[in-house]
Amino acid sequence: MSLFATSLAPLATLQRLLPLLWHSSRKWTLLGSLLMLLEVLFALSVLYLLKQLVDVITQQLGTEAPDNLTPVLGYVAATAIASLAYLATRAMAALAREAQGLLVADYIDGQIHARAIAADLAFYESPRYFDTLQRARESGSQRPVQVVSNLLMLTKNTLMLAAVTVLIATIDWRLLPVLLLAIIPGVMVRLVFTRHLHEWQHRRTQMERRASYLDWLITSNLHAKELRLNQLGEHLRQQYAELRRKVRGERLAITRRRTRLELLVGSLATLAFFAALGVLAWHTTTGRNSVGDLVLILLIFQRAQSLGQETIQLLGRLYEDHLYTGWLLAFLDIRPEITEPEAPIPIPDPMREGIRFEGVTFRYPGTKNAVLKDIDLSIRPGQVVALVGANGSGKTSLIKLLCRLYEPTEGRITLDGIDIRYHGVEAYRRLFSVIFQDYAHYAATVRDNIRFGDIHHPDTNDRIPAAAKNAGAAPFINTLSRAYDTPLTRMFDDGEELSIGQWQKIALARAFLHRSDVIILDEPTSALDPGAEFELFENFRERIEHRAALIISHRLSTVRMADYIYVLDRGEICETGTHAELIEKRGMYWKLFSQQAYYYREVDV
Repeated sequence: MSLFATSLAPLATLQRLLPLLWHSSRKWTLLGSLLMLLEVLFALSVLYLLKQLVDVITQQLGTEAPDNLTPVLGYVAATAIASLAYLATRAMAALAREAQGLLVADYIDGQIHARAIAADLAFYESPRYFDTLQRARESGSQRPVQVVSNLLMLTKNTLMLAAVTVLIATIDWRLLPVLLLAIIPGVMVRLVFTRHLHEWQHRRTQMERRASYLDWLITSNLHAKELRLNQLGEHLRQQYAELRRKVRGERLAITRRRTRLELLVGSLATLAFFAALGVLAWHTTTGRNSVGDLVLILLIFQRAQSLGQETIQLLGRLYEDHLYTGWLLAFLDIRPEITEPEAPIPIPDPMREGIRFEGVTFRYPGTKNAVLKDIDLSIRPGQVVALVGANGSGKTSLIKLLCRLYEPTEGRITLDGIDIRYHGVEAYRRLFSVIFQDYAHYAATVRDNIRFGDIHHPDTNDRIPAAAKNAGAAPFINTLSRAYDTPLTRMFDDGEELSIGQWQKIALARAFLHRSDVIILDEPTSALDPGAEFELFENFRERIEHRAALIISHRLSTVRMADYIYVLDRGEICETGTHAELIEKRGMYWKLFSQQAYYYREVDV
């Protein structure tokens, strides 16, 4: 990319960011721009007044008996006032930038959260998409603020440099090439290495994610027991250190190359400045320039060099922020593929025919193998349906399709005979209460952990104890230090940790709380003891208030009470029927049931 194109590249980013900035902080954006212009004006006024002051003093010294000090005192006062005004506007501009930054950062965080919530589940289950989120978080909500702030600072410095250039030209135009030599090479070096650094950071995203994962493994409490018993800690620590050593080495190699070039161009610029200063001093002693000219050149050339260095850094930071903000904007551009129809059909209340899979085949995005093949399945109102199969047979994938977290690759899913794609996404999903195998452990109170199952209903808090009772969670909740107001997990102060079985009962209570038409339980008793499991399913239909239910379980003693059972094998339904019918068929279900029942039978030795 050419230097010119590189310099203009952030303008496209700025065009995208301005609406965000204007929407989040109109007052501070306008005020900051105005204060920047005033800051430039007062800074130039100080330089000009200082030159005039030196010239007046020089003229007074040229007289034998200076008796009129009014011009001198007048310029001193004017310079002081301009300096104070400069300091005031500079401080107020910094305040405006700080206020703007806080508002914009919060607004950008809100936009990231909104996109993260709306993103399809496929986004989180794809490493490529997850890299996009990682880069967006890495770019940070401050990057958009920095783009505008740096552009404003660059504008201010450009105006200052333009004014300084005019002043230098009025004194001796031959000094202008020296000024350009002090600025342009440094700009080119900074922009080139900023691009190299950005490309390197793009390449090492996976490496950083792996390092972050190892850091989480070492420091989290989730795997603390296994790390100690298997003595994995030192092994993981060495892996983390090796990754960080590689990242650090690559970064320092880029920085060393940039430092060498910056030192070279900086040295050339310094030598050129002092050569020009020597020529100007000689001209002053011969009377070709005034002392005021020399003082002004000393002030403005030094200031010009400083502005040049700042401009170099600002261009580098601006281009860097533009590149990183591109990652953020790429994330904000992501839109869910599962979208609301233009005219959604209302959800039937109540369901009459139920939900049906019709010839459904499904492949995960970016994969070739179908995890579900030609599935025909029905869940009627009030019916308890069970799904049985070995690990990897497609049971959880079927739940994701049922809840419309993914769309079928082939076939369709209907609700009362209507394709679910014609219903509103959120309205359709509210039909379901779901417990996945990896149910959430929220760092919140017991009450909130259950309430999150139905936060939109006005009488949710009143129904929490009943939901806990149905899930078998009420007895242990009442023994906690603050009962339903007890904070859970040890992430924050005063939190208490539950056993795996207790957490599963909390998740069950969360599902029972939601006034849904269908309850989906994916391995709902995997962490429950036999007694708790028996109690849960003894009066299961009453507990779920005679709603429809889909149960997935490896424990066939759990599913035998279902009205209808589907057996999945390698993504296909191989058997269907009631428990008695499937036992009579002596197929896969019978084989699985017999294997589980073997050790519970009396065996003659």
